[in-house]
Amino acid sequence: MSNPFNFMNRRGFLKASLLSILASSPIGKAMSAVPVTSKIVGAPTPNSFTSAVSATSAARAYIEYGYSKSAITGKTSVISIPKGSTRNISVTNLKPGSLVYYRVKYALGLSQNFSSLPQRSVQTANVDALSTATFAIQADPHMDENSSAEVYEGTLKQIVAASPAFLMDLGDIFMVDKLPSKTEANIRGRFELMKGYYQKLGSVPLKICLGNHDGELGYSNFNTKNYRKEYFPEQTGELAYYSFTGPDQLHVVLDPFTYTMKNPTPAGWEWTLGKTQYDWLVETLKNSKEKHKFIYIHHLLVGDPTSRGGVEIAMKNEWGGKNNDGTDGFETYRPGWGKPIHQLLLDHKVGFVFKGHDHLYVKQELDGIIYQTLPQPSHPGNKINVNQYGYTSGIGVGGSGFLKVSTSGNQAKVDFILYDGQIGHTYTRDAV
Repeated sequence: MSNPFNFMNRRGFLKASLLSILASSPIGKAMSAVPVTSKIVGAPTPNSFTSAVSATSAARAYIEYGYSKSAITGKTSVISIPKGSTRNISVTNLKPGSLVYYRVKYALGLSQNFSSLPQRSVQTANVDALSTATFAIQADPHMDENSSAEVYEGTLKQIVAASPAFLMDLGDIFMVDKLPSKTEANIRGRFELMKGYYQKLGSVPLKICLGNHDGELGYSNFNTKNYRKEYFPEQTGELAYYSFTGPDQLHVVLDPFTYTMKNPTPAGWEWTLGKTQYDWLVETLKNSKEKHKFIYIHHLLVGDPTSRGGVEIAMKNEWGGKNNDGTDGFETYRPGWGKPIHQLLLDHKVGFVFKGHDHLYVKQELDGIIYQTLPQPSHPGNKINVNQYGYTSGIGVGGSGFLKVSTSGNQAKVDFILYDGQIGHTYTRDAV
């Protein structure tokens, strides 16, 4: 009598062999090719999550979702995904602390028939997961020859003591494009250095806004996004622009670098979000019901490659719509887009634009919107020269540190906390 276990092993081996042959055949490869894939990017908030949807062919996609496997309670808008591209789809207005079942639906080309990816689930955060309505912002840590490890460690210590829901870093973190020798070892050294500093944050979540020295300029062949993805996977989605919500807060992170494909000239119109990011910004602001709206960007989309300054330049180029001579240029250089970015922010009652780049604390206001430029968290000096980069108005304060921002009711409060714990400046703004 033959051994049944040996018989089953032989049968299993034969089955596996047949499957292997099929998988390697043209038919098998066609069967296994999935034209659309998706993955969650970032951490779900109490009210939302975001899925990055990638397509190998031109497609349209949306997400349907609900709180049980069999009941759909909502659908997102349909978005277009160019061939070989990735687009983020955000599901908003969800219940905190809930298990949400969702399914990505897609149609290829001009087809009106939507196929489905497998149903998945995601857990939204509890409201207290963004422990308070307090968050922290820093900009331009650099950690180069002009930085102090002692000062930066002091700033990070003060950030942890503030117990923020998250730390937003406004860029110029990795500084890889300034490396005199861009070897594998040197690039990795920069990412490892900064990862070591961020580990001092403990349980404070880190969020990243790209800077011009972070190795992801659209007009440069040098790109280190894969290293960022390796060392900072939670902070690196397919797209470098994104949004999330907090307690009655909308946070919008913009990417002025990836889609700027030409080295900017003094005319300034080369700087761009790109039409896709611009349209996403319009939809994000239009759909927001949050009272407090915050924009994060390394520097404004204005001027030559240095792009220095605050409200004095905010009415130019893609950001403000004017040419350098004061004439209107938006419709000429951005035909069919609609409105300059500053006007969009004004229309949708954005309260703050937080930016870095100039290594100064300068609080300014334009049409009721606070334009807040941040100092470095790591510079050993406390001198300030606001005229250096053309700031002619506002409040300038010397020193290194971070911003602690809190919201309560209609009011947002901003504290400039120095690396040694002293308060450099404080102000409030009431939401419109």
